[in-house]
Amino acid sequence: MKSHKKAFTLIELLVVIAIIAILAAILFPVFAQAKAAAKKTASISNAKQLVLATIMYSTDYDDVNVVYQTWTTGPGAVAYYSGQGTMPWSFLIQPYTKNSQILADPQAPPIQQWPAGFSQSGAQAISPVYGYNYTYLSSPFCAPNDPCYRPISTTKLENPAETVLLGSKWSTAEFNFGATTIVWYGAPRGLVINYGIDSPHCDTVPMWCFGNWGSNSGNFVFTLGNNNKIDAGVRTGGNSIRAGRQMVIGWADGHVASKSPGAMGQGTTFEINTDAGSTVINNLSLYLWDDL
Repeated sequence: MKSHKKAFTLIELLVVIAIIAILAAILFPVFAQAKAAAKKTASISNAKQLVLATIMYSTDYDDVNVVYQTWTTGPGAVAYYSGQGTMPWSFLIQPYTKNSQILADPQAPPIQQWPAGFSQSGAQAISPVYGYNYTYLSSPFCAPNDPCYRPISTTKLENPAETVLLGSKWSTAEFNFGATTIVWYGAPRGLVINYGIDSPHCDTVPMWCFGNWGSNSGNFVFTLGNNNKIDAGVRTGGNSIRAGRQMVIGWADGHVASKSPGAMGQGTTFEINTDAGSTVINNLSLYLWDDL
């Protein structure tokens, strides 16, 4: 007689499916964490290369930090607005990076698509996802309402290992304007906010911020579309906190580290859910955003 092969019963199939589902539930978060860790590592690597390129630029320019941005009516600018050509720090250091893609933070949403014919390097330079500590290293105001953007000498930095140079920031995909929009103050040659990150306290001339730290942080890129985009930096001056609720920060001595908002707000009364207007410096010796 022929023997009949025993088929799986419905209960056995359900048990197998349940086991697979349990394994998937266990493994998927692990895969997600591994992916997030890889993106954080890549972001730190990008910041490291940008910091080193900025230091190399300074070496070639008499030890003066790269200017936050400069304007021209002649050729060579990355983009032109109202007849004025803008050249941000992210564009000026490209001869040293040889790679504009490192201006994109892999933890952030990709920048908005620019029109056909606009170079990728130009689009990434005009919309960097890493921002410069302009309020100290290249102050936008030499006098009230005078946007002269004078970078300071690197020799002025007494403690470069504890002075912020740049950090990961919001992406243009996270605010409510078109890809070719830049947000500025005092156009057509004013402060462009797209290229920088703001410090916890800089509301006095010559240090003025577009947005402060904490809740109700005012005009920061018009609250990046809404007040809930905390990861993008709406409550931390545009410094993103995507790295496990930490910021990727590059320092003036060349090292890079991820730090919590609290650590980067030390020396002030900053708390992420406290009204921004109450943030003041209470210990300048601990403050990491200038070297005074």
